[in-house]
Amino acid sequence: MSHARRTVTFDIKKKTADCVVLEDARRNSKEYSQDMAKVIAVEEIDTNLYMSKELWVPLGSRGAFGGQVVAQALNSAWCTVGDQFRIHSLHSYFILPCNADIPVIYKVQRLRDGKTFATRSVTAVQRGKPIFIASFSFATPEQGIRLVHQAPMPDVEKPEDVPSEIERVREWLNADDLPTAFRQYLEKRLEDVTPIEYREVHTHSTEEMLKGTVEPSAVQRRWFKSYNKLDSDDAKLHACSIAYASDSGLIITAARANGYVYDTMGMVVSLDHSIWFHTPARIDEWLLYDMHSPRTSEGRGIAFGKIYSRDGTLVATTAQEGLVRLSEKGQILEKQKTDNENDPANASKL
Repeated sequence: MSHARRTVTFDIKKKTADCVVLEDARRNSKEYSQDMAKVIAVEEIDTNLYMSKELWVPLGSRGAFGGQVVAQALNSAWCTVGDQFRIHSLHSYFILPCNADIPVIYKVQRLRDGKTFATRSVTAVQRGKPIFIASFSFATPEQGIRLVHQAPMPDVEKPEDVPSEIERVREWLNADDLPTAFRQYLEKRLEDVTPIEYREVHTHSTEEMLKGTVEPSAVQRRWFKSYNKLDSDDAKLHACSIAYASDSGLIITAARANGYVYDTMGMVVSLDHSIWFHTPARIDEWLLYDMHSPRTSEGRGIAFGKIYSRDGTLVATTAQEGLVRLSEKGQILEKQKTDNENDPANASKL
């Protein structure tokens, strides 16, 4: 598969009123890819059976974006519950890379239909093989007197005071003596079209990017929202979109906790993903993603995230484990660091 960024669309005429679906699969690429409803769209092809309408391959990725598969699976499951329900949790596993050249078939199993809770499982299939499995729990809004508490939102810069992704890339491109391959990579980043705008609270310098090492930090924070304003207030559309965005950058927190970024990392891949939705929120208004990683070991890292609306409300909590394997360059640097730490001459200086 090409490592260039691309979007593949699949056009089937059948439509259903219950699901978020495509109206036109032949739109201009940029307009199409920034339409959040189109990105998470699924098409009902039979009872409890749905198909992806678009798959996006991120720059440098070996398969379609995992967050898009999570969002489309959630959309498929949500299409099978009553209007009184909304999602409160999902737990999923990525089994195989998603091939963007063919559509994904989402098979929904109706496990429970109660008065206040409904449970679904979804298996995403390509060429007859499961590539992703997930369970989804839906609930009706709780009535009466309820307990309420939350972790406070961290004090960070406002999104308007944080450089956008395009501004950061342009700043890096202005640096002198950039390696040709790295400059070409940054230029491709400028051409990348996504439905979500991310703004990193802490940005890395050009020197850090070229070295591939940074000051280790187990905490990473970013603002995000959809590029386009959504006309719909549909809770399903916004929740699926938040699920989509929540998979981006989370497991990278585990790599940064060790001080490694970019070309010092050989593989950073999500293995699973969980989300607990606490209250509805809009994807087209700024949300803060507060992420931290408590542990890496055995080639895997784990990270947790808290998503806040701008007014400080905790709207969702996430958890993810993934592969975090060093590249050859990263392995050399890590060995040098370990050897240096174990050198008796350096130990005597402590």
